[in-house]
Amino acid sequence: MHYFEGASARDVSLLLQQLAPELEAAGAKALLDLYADEPMGDQPSKDALRAMTDIAEHACSAAPRRRFSRSRDPLMGVEVDLHDRVQAGHFALLARRVINAEAWCGDRQVFGTVESPTRVWVDLPEAVIESLLARGRKAGAELRSRSEG
Repeated sequence: MHYFEGASARDVSLLLQQLAPELEAAGAKALLDLYADEPMGDQPSKDALRAMTDIAEHACSAAPRRRFSRSRDPLMGVEVDLHDRVQAGHFALLARRVINAEAWCGDRQVFGTVESPTRVWVDLPEAVIESLLARGRKAGAELRSRSEG
């Protein structure tokens, strides 16, 4: 597992832009909890949150209702379609800002946030980690990485 830390939240967003296609290529299922502790300060993030909220609410209203089932919060564990470039972009904007973001390959978690706008962790092959770091830096991000475990 590798922890990535950016000098700023913007750096982590640049890294997440590089990560989304890698998660897609790995066949990962990405999930967002669409609540934030801090307001979305910029318009693109506000728009991404609204779009993902609309997707979640539509999915919830389209699902069959069971009379005796417990109510589930439609904004928790919202699946992001990483094949859809627009949703992948929303993932990159929101993952560091919402209360939780994660990605799974089967029963193995391969990405998660750590309650910080400047840190995330990734558990993908070393070649992917090195490529993410290089591409993130090339995109202008100031990033540090450390391996753990």
